Amino acid sequence: MFEVNGLRAWVFKVDNLVNRAYCDSVKPRTLEYRINRMRLPSHERSLVSELAMVIGRHKDQAPTRLAQLISISFGAAIGSLDSREGKLARAYLRGVEAWQQLTEAEGGSCSSEDAARLLQISKTAVLKRLAAGRLLAWEEERLGAKRFPRWQFDDHGNVQAGLEAVLAILNRDTRLDVRGKMLFFLQTKPSFGNRRPLDLLREGKLKEAQLAAEGYVE
Repeated sequence: MFEVNGLRAWVFKVDNLVNRAYCDSVKPRTLEYRINRMRLPSHERSLVSELAMVIGRHKDQAPTRLAQLISISFGAAIGSLDSREGKLARAYLRGVEAWQQLTEAEGGSCSSEDAARLLQISKTAVLKRLAAGRLLAWEEERLGAKRFPRWQFDDHGNVQAGLEAVLAILNRDTRLDVRGKMLFFLQTKPSFGNRRPLDLLREGKLKEAQLAAEGYVE
């Protein structure tokens, strides 16, 4: 204890940090840290680390273009991909590229904290809506954080009108994951003049969007 200008203060010395787990959790999540947390054999982690460092040196490229270049590089390095395994590898790479395009569409995504601020509700309330199937979000593989497509919110900071009603139909199909649901909203439909269900909702055409959803889950 010491006293300054009549005010008493106490200084405590901390000899040991009890909650070491918490201290570890706030360390910067470096590339090495994230890769080491992956459940991969050591030789595969080394390969992932090597590839990640190469990709990391080209962050100036758009993610979608990077995915395209990776696909091209894969074909150049492996050679002929006419085998069944080669075709499967190509399909997987195309899927990565398509997913990247989905996540970047219409302004990209926001965190659960950003979604909470946008809707003026708590983060807990946002996650409850997500669990109830009233919002869309995917989980980042690296950090386990939720990412919410921005297009499901309108210009006034509200959930897009009609979105929950359409999600209620899509949620009936348990085979549909978040990718399948996002693809539904963002894919053009010839029967609706090459517009997307998202466009229909923005135009206030809920019944048409619901009909499209009914056909999607059949």
